[in-house]
Amino acid sequence: MDGPGFHVDVDKVDEAARGIHDSVQDQDNFELRGLCGDAGLYGHAQLHDALMDYCVSWSDGLDVLTEDAGTIGNALSRVAAAYRAVDEAAARSLPEDPGVKAVEGGWARRYSGPAGVGARQA
Repeated sequence: MDGPGFHVDVDKVDEAARGIHDSVQDQDNFELRGLCGDAGLYGHAQLHDALMDYCVSWSDGLDVLTEDAGTIGNALSRVAAAYRAVDEAAARSLPEDPGVKAVEGGWARRYSGPAGVGARQA
């Protein structure tokens, strides 16, 4: 989609939205809280507790980031849908290319022939 001074590759917007949604889903299925394992693995309960506190804090932070990323992904999906809707509406309002008649009735008729495009006919 193009406009005055900008170009939007709607497929890339969709691709970004899908990538974000996939990342959010991956994070939703992974909890740092379960990473530590049992206290017996560490030989020292305080070391286990410190690592558990760290993992819980990071997991909470990742939850916030994941929620924000989900919001961004949803917004990108809506943006892509809006661009496509506008593009489809424009295509319906112009069922044919208005420039075709100008070319067929103008330059192309005067400047085409056996000598090729650009050769002026007598």
